[in-house]
Amino acid sequence: MTFMAGAIGWESSPLIIATHTYITGTAATETVPAGATICTIECEGPGGGGGSNSGGTGQGGGGGGYCYKVIAVISGNTFTYTVGTGGALAAGNSNAAGGTGTATTVTGTVSGGSVSMTANSGAGGAGGAGGAGGGGTATGGTTNSTGTASTIPVGGAGAAPMGGTGGNASSIGNAPGGGGGGSATGSAASGAGANGQVRFTYT
Repeated sequence: MTFMAGAIGWESSPLIIATHTYITGTAATETVPAGATICTIECEGPGGGGGSNSGGTGQGGGGGGYCYKVIAVISGNTFTYTVGTGGALAAGNSNAAGGTGTATTVTGTVSGGSVSMTANSGAGGAGGAGGAGGGGTATGGTTNSTGTASTIPVGGAGAAPMGGTGGNASSIGNAPGGGGGGSATGSAASGAGANGQVRFTYT
């Protein structure tokens, strides 16, 4: 609908029929609701776990990647999605790297074509005095963004606009997609990475 005022026109925003947000799910099914004609899909990858340094402060884990896509749909079309789980923490005094999480994915064939989106996990922070965890990448979207690399001991942020911030020393990353903080001292365990997220917005 267009509203006119003199020579100036404004287009009204599309009516949002439904928004479905998921923070868990493995090979789960998403069904397009009645009345929807467009779906906006957003995927955030999980964060990597922080690393442990027995001699001092550990490295944070990297933030997850993000991808975004808009596609035509009709009621009853389906997608398959998996929400990535965050990377595991590293035990204290272990000089161990944090874990790298599993990818967040959305696939399917709908009225507007095929979808194959992946938002990867941030890398785990290295063990000992090794390097920081790199940010996760993403593919398959109209927009694909890489998460932020970590610093010592703070985890990297998940890629904007969805991603959470990284955890501070020894703390879990902030959902979705924040990297875990590195071990605060040699005796402390690091923080795990936060899970990813999938969001479907229908208009």
